[in-house]
This record gives sequence, structure tokens and C-alpha cells, in this order.
Amino acid sequence: MNRTPSLADRLGHVTTQATFVQAALLAAHGAGARTGGFRASDVRFFFLLFTNWVEHDVTRPSQDIDLTQVRRTLERLCRSRWAEPRDDAARGRKSPRGQRYVLTEEGVVSLAEELADLDRAPLDETLFVACFAASYLEAVLARVRGQAPALSTPARRRVARMLDPSRILREARRSTAAVLADLEERVRSSLVFEEAARDALAKEASAEEVARRWESLGSYQLHRVRPLAEVLLGLPDDLRRFELEKGMGVRARLLFEPLAERTRAELALLERLEQQLSSREPTRR
Repeated sequence: MNRTPSLADRLGHVTTQATFVQAALLAAHGAGARTGGFRASDVRFFFLLFTNWVEHDVTRPSQDIDLTQVRRTLERLCRSRWAEPRDDAARGRKSPRGQRYVLTEEGVVSLAEELADLDRAPLDETLFVACFAASYLEAVLARVRGQAPALSTPARRRVARMLDPSRILREARRSTAAVLADLEERVRSSLVFEEAARDALAKEASAEEVARRWESLGSYQLHRVRPLAEVLLGLPDDLRRFELEKGMGVRARLLFEPLAERTRAELALLERLEQQLSSREPTRR
């Protein structure tokens, strides 16, 4: 019996796990400096290692990448001049299995920038990237083209800035604070809407009147896509009644408040980690 591919299968794990693929490429490049480059199998190993660090082998056991996906990614990088293939000198010919690659300076810088672009990323990815930067930054900075010469000074500075663990945590903290502010406003406005609907329904107001009352209290976040009154009045009777009587309160208590509580904990964690990292920076060489 054929199984319909999941959405993740159709999109490809390289897309859904981009953070870990980018880190795996940088790590494989650094590790392969003494052997004339890295192989696709090296990238997959680091991918599995890094996803293991964040427990994805437990929480997302089906999200692996195979060697074919890695090779296709490397081919795209070569076309973009972010990587270069190296001939296997021992074989005297190119072999898909033994083919080695190196990242160009442009590739190192670009992958570092993409890895550090964590706007609204999940906490596990943010913590992973900060940990990766603290662990592998020096190795990444020390190598280019699969040998030992240093990156150019401008490239070193750019990569060092992008993969600075303190910067990563600081940007994550700012993003998380913005999410928390949004969730707290959702909780507040939902409870205001709930009270307004209760008062209006007690006076036997129509659904349209309640919707207009809600709109007078402030627009909801998708009002540019479809007005709230249009959404509400277009619902079936049972769903409209639920929205009028309970919907706002249910979302506030079962969704927005728990998410806000979790986000507060994440924000506190990021603030503590940032402070810990800052307190140790003067002693770092």
C-alpha cells in the first residue's frame, strides 16, 4: 500500500532542517581541512550529531537527510560558487562516494550569515546555534578552501560578528521579548472582547452588533485580509455562537496565556545565558 508523502517529505528535509544542514557544512569544512576536503558522508554525520544534541532524534525521529540530498545540496553550492569539488588524488578520478569538497571564502561567509539569521527561530535552534558558535567558531575562522590559510581579514570579521554567541543570544532575547509583548496583548484584547460580547449578548444584541462592537474596540491582526465582522457572520450558526460566547476566552486561557508563560520562561533563560556569557568574555582568549 502506497503512503501519501507528508508535507515535510514533499518539501524535503534539507529545507525543514536548514539550520542543522548549514552548521553541518561548516563543521565538515573545518574538520576536513587536513584531509583535503570533506565528503557528503561527513556532512550527514555532523547533521545527525547536531540534531541529536537538540533531541530531534527523539522529538522528530523521521527527519533525517540521506546522502543523495546532501550531494544535491553540495552541487547547488558548487553552482553558486560557495563550494568547490576536489578530485580524489588517490583514485585519479571523481567518485560520488569519495568526492571531496571545500567551501570557498564566499561559502563560509554566506553559510555563517544564514546560520545566524534566527529571526523568530524556535528556542532549541537558537540555543544550538549559540552553542555551535561557541564550539566551532575558531575552527571555521581558521580554514578556507580545505587547507590551513586563514580567511581574509574582512571575511573573518564578518563571520566572527555573525557567529558571536553573545550577539546570537542578544538578538534572540529581543525577538522573544517582541513575541511576549504580542502574546500579552492578545490575552488582554481577547478578555476585553469576551467581556464586551457577554455584555452585548445580555442585552440580546445580534451577532452583527457584537462584531461591530468588537471592531470598535480595535482591529484584530488579520483585519487587512478579511474584516472581523465578515469572518464572524460567515461562520455556520454553531461556530458563530461559540465564537460569540466562548471563543475569545478559550483562546486566551488555553492558547495565548500558556504561550505567554512559556515565552516568559524562554526570555528569562536567554537573559541568564547572555549574562553568563558576558561575565566570562573578559577571560576568553
